[in-house]
Amino acid sequence: MKKIIVGLILVIFTGIIFWIRINPPLEYGTIAGNSEYTSVVIGLGNKGFNDIQITKVYVNNGETPSEVKMQINHPDKGFIVTDDFSSSEAATYDFFSLLDAKIERGTIIGDIYERQDKKQVKEDDKIYGLTILNEQPIYKATIQYRYLGMPYKFEVNVK
Repeated sequence: MKKIIVGLILVIFTGIIFWIRINPPLEYGTIAGNSEYTSVVIGLGNKGFNDIQITKVYVNNGETPSEVKMQINHPDKGFIVTDDFSSSEAATYDFFSLLDAKIERGTIIGDIYERQDKKQVKEDDKIYGLTILNEQPIYKATIQYRYLGMPYKFEVNVK
């Protein structure tokens, strides 16, 4: 009887891990950039049930971008595309280092947009915008992150 229970728990645990691996929680929505695409903002969301920690970001063919930060703002405020995090326009937005920013669970982009359209956005709702600055135009972003202790990689074609 003990072997059956242990076997059943092992099968359930393996099934859960497999389901999580084939259904990664990170999603993207908005993609905006400056005219040269040397500055890009990618709106990110988390459809999982635990926070996501972005660990690394690469652009194009695995190159390290000049600078990367996460914008965390209220949906009604939106994102800013900036070439300079210290500009006067950017100063009114909240930028965080990747180490200091986790994408909270349940921040499903479609749900937030739907509530925004219906004017039902809550005061504590947040949107997450990965802001990437690079000297060369960005055409692809590769986002590495951790979720439930497991590493993931997610690619976004920017233009």
